[in-house]
Parts: sequence; structure tokens; C-alpha cells
Amino acid sequence: MTEFERFKSLFVQQSIHTVDYLNMLKEEQWNAIPHDSDALFLGTRVNKITIGALVRHFILAEQHWIKAVGSMPDGSVIPTPGNSALLEKVRDGKELIESYRSAHEQNKQALSDLAVGDLEKEFSFAGRRYTGMGILWAMFGHHAYHLGQLDLLMRQLNFIAPEYMEWSETEKVIG
Repeated sequence: MTEFERFKSLFVQQSIHTVDYLNMLKEEQWNAIPHDSDALFLGTRVNKITIGALVRHFILAEQHWIKAVGSMPDGSVIPTPGNSALLEKVRDGKELIESYRSAHEQNKQALSDLAVGDLEKEFSFAGRRYTGMGILWAMFGHHAYHLGQLDLLMRQLNFIAPEYMEWSETEKVIG
């Protein structure tokens, strides 16, 4: 199994796990900020961390990075993900979960369309240099980082979130 195949295997499980989290929520919990503070923001793109905001952030960032790896030339500077207006009209809850699932299916297809050369290209992002494969691993870490925030928000709402890495897939080797 190649590094890229291992990445795809883990990325799929991480996304399935995220849906497992989201399916536990009630409608009114998507925008809850149980312990509000000035530190609860995601820079200029998201003003307050809510579960809905995190899911929208997953969708936009992951599609942005995967598309960049496949379409931008070697040596490019990948811009910061933006265009959050694309998801503003998507309602929290089941509609947002379906948008996430749809985005994940598109991401899986885009990943399968990547060539070895795409993974070897070099990019700059946020003042750092990455290979295409490095951007994908950074994206995986980015998802895990924000999944931890989602986990904390759920626990503050008195939910016991699923255990990380206890993926629902038990029959096949992951990674």
C-alpha cells in the first residue's frame, strides 16, 4: 500500500467518524456556544466556533486543498480557503450533514483523480512549503484538530462523543 493509499484509507474513516458525531446532535445544538469567550473564533473566516461553523469549515477547506493539489502548478502559492458564503444557506442538522457527505464523496473522487506528479508538486501555504502529499497530511491533521473542538463542544452539551479512532469500519485494514 502506498502512502497515498494509506492517506485515503484514513481520510475516509475520519470523515465517516465525523458523520457519526454529527448524527448525535439535536437541531438546537448546532449553534450552541456553551462557554463563550473572545478566544472562540477561527480567524477571519469564522467568527465563532459552533458545530455548524466547524462542519462548514471542513467542507470548504478540504475541497479547497484537494482541488489545489490537483489543479495548481508546481511552485504555486495556495490561497487561504474562502468563499464561506457558498454554505450560508445550508441549514444546520441533516441538510448540513448531507452537504458534508456530498462534499466527502466529491473529495474521494478528486483524490482518486490525482496523479503521482500532483503529490510530488511543491506548494506554499500560510508561509510554509509543502509537497502535494504534505498538504493532504496537513489537511488530515487540520480535520483532527477541529474534530477535537467539535468533541469538546459536544461534551460541554453533555454528550459523550464517539471515541476517536474507534472507526465504524471493523472488517478491513485501515491505512
